[in-house]
Amino acid sequence: MNEEAAHSDINWRRVRRFGYVVAAVVVAIPLIAFGITYAVVSAPDPKSVSDMQQTVTLFYTDGSVMTTIGPSGGGNRTVVQIAQVPPVVRHAVEAAEDEGFETNIGLGGITTQFVRLATGDDARSLPDQWTQLVRSIKLGRQQSKDDILAAYLSLVYMGRGAYGIQAAAQQYFGKKLDQLDASEAAFLAGCIDQPAKDEDATWTKQQWTHVLDRMVANDWLGQDERAKYPTPPKTIAPVTGSLPPAQSFIVRQVLAEAKQQGLDEDALRHEGAQIYTTIDRKAQTLAEQAAGSLRSADPDVGDALVAINPATGAIISWFGGDNPEQAMPDTADTAAQPGPTFQPLVLAAAIRTSNPQVTLATPYNGTSPQTIGGVVIKNFGGTDCGPQCTVADAMKNSNNPVFYKMTDDIGPANVVKAAFDAGVATTQTIGGKTGPALVSPGPNSSPTDAVGSGAYPVRPRDVAQAYATFAANGKYTPAHFINNIASAGGRTVFDSRAADSFKPKQAFDPAQAQLITQSLLTGPGLDGGRPVASKAGVTEFLDTPNNSDAWTVGYTPQVVTAVWVGHRKDLASMQESVAVPTGIWQQYMNSYLRDKPATQF
Repeated sequence: MNEEAAHSDINWRRVRRFGYVVAAVVVAIPLIAFGITYAVVSAPDPKSVSDMQQTVTLFYTDGSVMTTIGPSGGGNRTVVQIAQVPPVVRHAVEAAEDEGFETNIGLGGITTQFVRLATGDDARSLPDQWTQLVRSIKLGRQQSKDDILAAYLSLVYMGRGAYGIQAAAQQYFGKKLDQLDASEAAFLAGCIDQPAKDEDATWTKQQWTHVLDRMVANDWLGQDERAKYPTPPKTIAPVTGSLPPAQSFIVRQVLAEAKQQGLDEDALRHEGAQIYTTIDRKAQTLAEQAAGSLRSADPDVGDALVAINPATGAIISWFGGDNPEQAMPDTADTAAQPGPTFQPLVLAAAIRTSNPQVTLATPYNGTSPQTIGGVVIKNFGGTDCGPQCTVADAMKNSNNPVFYKMTDDIGPANVVKAAFDAGVATTQTIGGKTGPALVSPGPNSSPTDAVGSGAYPVRPRDVAQAYATFAANGKYTPAHFINNIASAGGRTVFDSRAADSFKPKQAFDPAQAQLITQSLLTGPGLDGGRPVASKAGVTEFLDTPNNSDAWTVGYTPQVVTAVWVGHRKDLASMQESVAVPTGIWQQYMNSYLRDKPATQF
């Protein structure tokens, strides 16, 4: 062997040795870290679950208690032993949460979820996630699967204020665990993932179907047994503490908003959260009185009322229904066609995009019917305002052809953008399906001129939010239910004033927003001639003389209120005219503003 070859061989041996050392270090460091962490951390004791949960308290703006949720002196939670859990219930939970629970070492699924619930640590940082991982493995080595599962089923929150599977069985079906069938067990197991959606029929059916199908796939349920359950089981009427349905909807909205901020219901309970809401107790009473004045011959016709402080985005009143027999859906959070109340958004888009700029004096052809873009358009109510109809008159008379033509001129995409900038949600749930807002349903859909007629459904909360942006001189502040959340010990857990998601932004130039306000000064009025910008209108049901939706929306500098009247569940004809929501709106606005000074725009 020559000297050069020998030298090369020595170099390669050194490289290999160095590689071995590096590989050993790479393997050794995690093992050492694991060993150290394993020795230091302790795994939670499944037998100590009864002391883990605390009561969550919701407050009105005046500091009075709205309601409490969760254990209070034991609360709505029942600790179960594994012998009390029938196989069908056990398998349903495992199918929903952790199919490999019986054989895994504690990574993920039920064991990790129990560690999270027992420690109150959501493990958001990498070090915390590492610690949680080691705790889960240690728990899996120290405790039996039966003990872990029993503790988990005693601790996990399942909606309706129920902690654990036994409490949930009572809350949803009024039964003991050993009385549940496979369908009911699957329904309850499906509630674990997102208990805030426990009354959402579309969501619960999806979860229920998944759980039953996974039970079949794991040979925990036979195909013949599965075939016995074509539809989800019927639950008993929901109860949120002692609250009536009108305020129960508020509690659900508050909990959903907290979850959006990373605080699910389990986390709130571990904090003993004190949630200070934006709901004004007196204003809420007035809202319920006003909305409760609706008297319809059709039992399915309901109403909604949303009131917002435009300066802060605080939702001060919320009414989504009060009939215990028809407690779902929350009408304030259910999409409906806004009709003429969408016209200010069309004008907002035109003011900032048209060239030359549209003003209130700009004339349009206001005759009805007329053909625009190949579509025959008629005015709501069949009236018109002549061939030289100013924008101001068109807004006053809710002239549909004018705003349809305005949309056609500037392009519907600009109207959609203006709506989104004003705060209309970019997705809407219609007929149980969630998809892009302000477009026709279907794949690859895009906005059409129909958006200018208010044809695409949005929620009453969206309409109130958009008008709040105009009331605040074009400044968009996301509407919200929570001012702040503190722990039981007084530590600040969340503050909306410091949250990026609630920071205001200038969506429209103030002069543009003021022009919108000016266009709405001829709408429904208030007592004493108080300055108010408002808009009322209806959407016609197909080609009939009846209406499907009726709206009144308006604002002063202090408050924005949107009122909707229509069918709670399906698009249908109703006898109610625009006078009905206008009466509700005026009753609420007049009573709320009675002791407040009249303020000019």
